[in-house]
Amino acid sequence: MSRAVRAAAAILLAALGGAGVAAPGQSAAGDLDRRVQVGDALDGGRVHLLQKGAAANVFIFFRPEQDRSADALREMASCEKEFERRPVHWVGVVSDSWPVDQVRALVKETGIKMPVLVDAGDALYGRLGIRLHPVVAMVDRAGKLAAFEPFRQINYCDRIRVRIRLLLGEATPADVARVDDPAATPLPHSDVGVSTRHVNFARRLHELNQDDQALAEVQKALALAPNAGAWALRGEILAGRRKCADAAQAFDAALRLEPTNPVALEGKRKGCAR
Repeated sequence: MSRAVRAAAAILLAALGGAGVAAPGQSAAGDLDRRVQVGDALDGGRVHLLQKGAAANVFIFFRPEQDRSADALREMASCEKEFERRPVHWVGVVSDSWPVDQVRALVKETGIKMPVLVDAGDALYGRLGIRLHPVVAMVDRAGKLAAFEPFRQINYCDRIRVRIRLLLGEATPADVARVDDPAATPLPHSDVGVSTRHVNFARRLHELNQDDQALAEVQKALALAPNAGAWALRGEILAGRRKCADAAQAFDAALRLEPTNPVALEGKRKGCAR
């Protein structure tokens, strides 16, 4: 974590009510309820930035008219869908200096379902004292800052996903390290990073309903290295095509490599798409 990001993380947790907090993983002062930030929702009502009882509170600060923000929200829409039935609380945060219609258009375009907190008068942004856009932060069940992730062009959803799984007790710090630095994973192939990029591209193609091309990218990924994400995505696509036996085999292959893979577990639970 860079010095700038470390400082931003400390300011962030202090803004949520903590005192003397310097890094992710340290506790904030006071109980969770006193530190919950509440604001107006984009479409009315009120939004709690943190939710008591959630294993992972995930919030993303973004702004319209920024390609990185749009890309990050698309990535979060994919991650959000994977954890929709889990104790994960999602919130987007946007300055009220942006026209509401413009924010709504971006939300619709990117497909996020999370509530969006409109930061009146940039009060929260001002208390944070940072200018990073977009950035995702996570707070755990105990009210500790668990992660602070500025946007990355490669593997962003993967980085967020594995950190959520860590908070849910479904991943280990070693899993996080493998996602953060796939090239360092001790596998017989040296191309695991390239394999992961093929999977990321395949996932984007699948989101665009270009499944033939997505399957071709999956095959490229699997030709380079064992890859649970590739098998899970193959199973998801085949299940959508009602190729049930082939989909089940793909999900099983993913789970042999990664027993807690959420896409494969959900695929096995749901079976073929109706």
